[in-house]
Amino acid sequence: MMDVNSIEHQHKEVNALLANHRLKEALLLLDAMSLSCGDYLLQQELNGIQTSYNYMLQYMEQGMDDPERDSMYHSLLVKAYSVADQLYICLLDEVSSHLYHRLRKQQKLHPLQDNLSSILATLESFNDSINLFQLLHDEEQLKQDLHAHELALKNMFVLVWLNARWVSSDKNIAYKYLSSELITSNDLSLFVSAVTMSLLCCFDEEKLFWLLEALYHQDNQVKARAQVGFVLVLHEHANRISLYPGIVTRISIIQEEIPDFADDINNIYLQLLRSQDTERINKTMNEEIVPEVMKNIQQRQQKPFADESEEQDMNPEWMFDLGPKLNNKMRKIGKLQLEGGDINMATFSRMKGFVFFNEIHNWFYPFEPMHSEVVKVLGTVDDGKSNKEMGLLKMGMFCSSDCYSLIFMMQQLPADQRRLAFGGLSEENMEELFQDAEVEKHTLKANTLEVLSRFYIQDLYRFFKLSQIRGEFHSIFDDDLQLQDNILLKPLLYRTVFLRKVADLYFKTERFSKALSLYECLDALHVADKDIFQRMGYCHEVVCHDIVKAIHYYNQAILISPGNEWTLKHLAFCYRRNGSFDKAQTCFEELLQMDPDNLNYSYGLGHCLMEQSKYHEALQCFFKMDLAEDNNVKAWRGIAWCNFMLNKLERAQSYYDKLLSLQPNNNDWLNAGHVAWCGGRLSLAIEYYRKAAGDDFQQFRSLYLKDQELMQRKGISQTDYLLMLDLI
Repeated sequence: MMDVNSIEHQHKEVNALLANHRLKEALLLLDAMSLSCGDYLLQQELNGIQTSYNYMLQYMEQGMDDPERDSMYHSLLVKAYSVADQLYICLLDEVSSHLYHRLRKQQKLHPLQDNLSSILATLESFNDSINLFQLLHDEEQLKQDLHAHELALKNMFVLVWLNARWVSSDKNIAYKYLSSELITSNDLSLFVSAVTMSLLCCFDEEKLFWLLEALYHQDNQVKARAQVGFVLVLHEHANRISLYPGIVTRISIIQEEIPDFADDINNIYLQLLRSQDTERINKTMNEEIVPEVMKNIQQRQQKPFADESEEQDMNPEWMFDLGPKLNNKMRKIGKLQLEGGDINMATFSRMKGFVFFNEIHNWFYPFEPMHSEVVKVLGTVDDGKSNKEMGLLKMGMFCSSDCYSLIFMMQQLPADQRRLAFGGLSEENMEELFQDAEVEKHTLKANTLEVLSRFYIQDLYRFFKLSQIRGEFHSIFDDDLQLQDNILLKPLLYRTVFLRKVADLYFKTERFSKALSLYECLDALHVADKDIFQRMGYCHEVVCHDIVKAIHYYNQAILISPGNEWTLKHLAFCYRRNGSFDKAQTCFEELLQMDPDNLNYSYGLGHCLMEQSKYHEALQCFFKMDLAEDNNVKAWRGIAWCNFMLNKLERAQSYYDKLLSLQPNNNDWLNAGHVAWCGGRLSLAIEYYRKAAGDDFQQFRSLYLKDQELMQRKGISQTDYLLMLDLI
């Protein structure tokens, strides 16, 4: 019997052969694999493919003209892929310890008594059970009904997920689920997720056709899940799906028949990309926001607001006085949330250890107020307060997985403390909130396709990143998602307006290389504007360190928007780094016309003038800085060096003395040594040089030798200059 590694290796090898249209070799390898699989039907199917292929070869050898040869070869290729998948799963069922294969093996030995037809009947009766309870308030009967409903959901998910290939009867019952008017949106949404997960495990043409049909569903939640599943499956099986002309044609028709379909798919793409930034957001939350909040709380605890004899009520304004540092961070996080960033992962990742999450289907089940676990906490009677808490959960603040986590956390709290789980809202606060028309607006927004797909992707992200069995699945969230290049998604996503959104998202999340690549595409399509050229310049300057290209794109931006301060500033710095000091000087002069008091611009201009040996003009810039700001060491360095170059050694020495009295760097000690030596104070020069050398003589030596030619012009011989190194 083969082990897991050998099975996976052979499956990859077969797929590689089929991808390169080496069908004969693939069939030979499949035949060898089939010897270890006891599935007679699969063996028969493989024999049929081999027989058809051999006949096709014989007819060709005999010179017979067959107009159907191309389509037949294509059909055999598709069938070989399918058999390869089935053999792969069949062999793994016997040796793999993964949940998927353990459950499949268990199903073969002990099949469920329920099938999808009987499960559908149970699910369709759920609304009747709830309505009956509202009339009779029979708590015991409700418990039984909820248990039956949740067991049916579990079995439904398992049956769909584990079924690697639908036959006609499977397909027929699946379409009954889709067309049923009695099944709830939540239950059908779970069915969609089961189909998606099954497709991610093993491609099946019939399941994908079903998923495409679900794109037309009237319920937004079902439609959103179908759209996300559509994108994930097309990414996972990008090369494979193009072999199915029926699917390719169907996708083309969908683009024409469903309004705004391209926009919806682009929104999903953007959300998938945002999800890949979740770890960075988590780091910000854990390392910056939470510590700052805790620090803020501790400071408040150390500052009593009243004597013990007085009533301890805090001024509400103090509660929002978070301090400028925390306020800035909170605004940053708030902006991320508004843009679709997943700021809740850091908090709720610690709340996925509840028993509820031990069942795989619960990770995908939409938040259900009449789930037995929710009923235990919030009850079934509309007592006003519970209704408001439920309303908050439906306002679109949390994905379904986090809603359940919040409920289970509340379950562990005393009843009078449960409201703290909702941000510490008092009944008065909740009353005020629910009188606000904003609540209705948020609730309506929470049911839009964009929000529903965003929260579903967050649910998926939590499953693939936090579930106990996450290691058993390939996580699409770890992939390089270049969906605009996907052969089937390209007609939907390769549009300038969408490419721009993706590029901007990459840029905002500091994935600069990917952003630059897309901006270059937009430039090639002649739709680049000032902002794009600025960002391309920035990417080349900061990330690629290609100053020449950075200068090129900054100049492109200047042509579109002359006098733009940000562009001129970066252009000036790039020219300076590139050694084009005359051009940098022009930029800094223009910048100073815009902002005469900007000391950075004054320093930049002074530095450029100094590099061009215009020391008198440079001094004017540095003196301006010195007058404007006390102890401006940058100005002092410039003044000292210019005076040194103008042979005003005493004045140069006075400024170096001021620098050395503060916090000098190695260059300050080195340059002060030059001045002292040229002024005839050799012992002082040696002292300064030794301090410049510090603990890294080799670095000092490199810096020192760069000034050899300069010091020769100042009258220091080459021999003396080299001997000085031995003295130090």
